[in-house]
Amino acid sequence: MSKAQLGWQRGDFSHTIYVQAVAPTGRYETGFFPIIGLHRPGIDTGWAFTWTDKASKLQLNGAVGFTFNFENNKTDYKSGNGFHFEWAIGREFAPGLVIGVVGYDYRQLTDDSGGALGAFKGSVDAIGAGLSYTTLVGKTPLVLNLRHYQEFNAEKRWEGNSTLASATVRW
Repeated sequence: MSKAQLGWQRGDFSHTIYVQAVAPTGRYETGFFPIIGLHRPGIDTGWAFTWTDKASKLQLNGAVGFTFNFENNKTDYKSGNGFHFEWAIGREFAPGLVIGVVGYDYRQLTDDSGGALGAFKGSVDAIGAGLSYTTLVGKTPLVLNLRHYQEFNAEKRWEGNSTLASATVRW
């Protein structure tokens, strides 16, 4: 995966626009389970924002994007294009520590093609708890994130829980 992004701040709003390319990943063999990875090439584009009210220490985050998928030549399958919206509402309880509620919405906009099952469009919503901690390592900002989601309203997708952890170094 490779990603290009541009960010800026204006007042209480921070913005980021991005484009990332995704190459097929994971192992695919007929009859091999579990099937892991994305198994498809694609391009994901989006805009993300953060609004912070310094007085109340309230923080609103959102990201909206579109994913354009291409056929995987090894499987002769093309996943449909999708829309995604991620959001978070949190409050800073200590310097650098934000705790709140997170969620996402995913809607497949076009059908899959190439499969034996015919047209296929999936969608899902999720909500859960989130925690973010920002600190300095020397003079370099480090952002740690932990999110747990419970999915619901799933159509033509698995529905369940997911927990994501990430670390971002800014320079």
